[in-house]
Amino acid sequence: MHWSSSCVILGRAVNSRIASLSLQYTSALQAYLDSEQEVLLQQAYELGRIAIAGRLGLLDIAQIHQRALLECLLPACSMEEKQRILQASETFLLEALSPFEATQRGFRDANLRLQQLNEALECRSAGLTAINYDLHELSNRILHVGQALTVLKWNLGLLQRSGEVDATLLKQKLADSQTLLEETMDLVHRFAIELRPAMLDELGLLPALRSYLKALAQRTLLRVRFHGSAAAEQLRSEQKIVLFRVAQESLTNVVKHAQASQVKVALHTLKHVVQMQIKDNGQGFSVDTKEPGRRRKHLGLLGMQERVRLVNGQFAVTSAPGQGTTVCVEIPFRSRPEVQAR
Repeated sequence: MHWSSSCVILGRAVNSRIASLSLQYTSALQAYLDSEQEVLLQQAYELGRIAIAGRLGLLDIAQIHQRALLECLLPACSMEEKQRILQASETFLLEALSPFEATQRGFRDANLRLQQLNEALECRSAGLTAINYDLHELSNRILHVGQALTVLKWNLGLLQRSGEVDATLLKQKLADSQTLLEETMDLVHRFAIELRPAMLDELGLLPALRSYLKALAQRTLLRVRFHGSAAAEQLRSEQKIVLFRVAQESLTNVVKHAQASQVKVALHTLKHVVQMQIKDNGQGFSVDTKEPGRRRKHLGLLGMQERVRLVNGQFAVTSAPGQGTTVCVEIPFRSRPEVQAR
């Protein structure tokens, strides 16, 4: 019963607004038809705004216009006069509908901006997911080192507790411990380089990249070509770290997934930015992260994109099945000072 009463009250309010606006509309339309002065069309526009403010719709305006037009047509005697009234009233109606068009255009623009914002947030969320994935990988490496150290401690403890140790067992335990220690040291060394290579701070970005690429070529037999512009050394420290990390991640992907025989790494200076391109001749892939099952496979790409964004740079990947892959990064010489690379 309460809901029914509310509907009746609301309906009366709407009908009251329509009746009030109808009187104003008819009067304004008649005034315009009498002289067809351009200045009177402003009244039509204002009536349209009043209708929107009163929460009236296009159908309400159409109904109001139809009633007003009938009243204005009745006194007309000749067919020519009726034709003139119809044409002039059409102009008046279009002007009254202009605020509705502007409002709808505003809604469309707002909806488009909201859609763009949602896409940007989705991209940022995917980038953060990729960084979290990197942190998970980091946690696994630390766990592996901890497990190796635990085994070493256990082996040493076992040898210490044994009174008379069999020579064969002793040699075996020492050999196992030495192998495990070497593997752990190598893992820690590679881990330290990936976090922040000392050469990057001591000698610069280009020598660090050359050293890394040389070691990669020796380890994988991948043919690597490198060209670097000395101007890249003018970048800020956090920007250099981002370029180095992107190069590492990209080349790791090449080795693991591309089945490539060669890769080119080049750093160029273009106006106010440093551009790095990493291009391989591998099997390529589809870069559409919206395809089913693609997003998780491209977490590394999204992580690189997020790191580049943090230093105000641009990141792009071009690839297709059977056509190789090109990773392109552009970083400006001046970046936001508060941003820190990860």
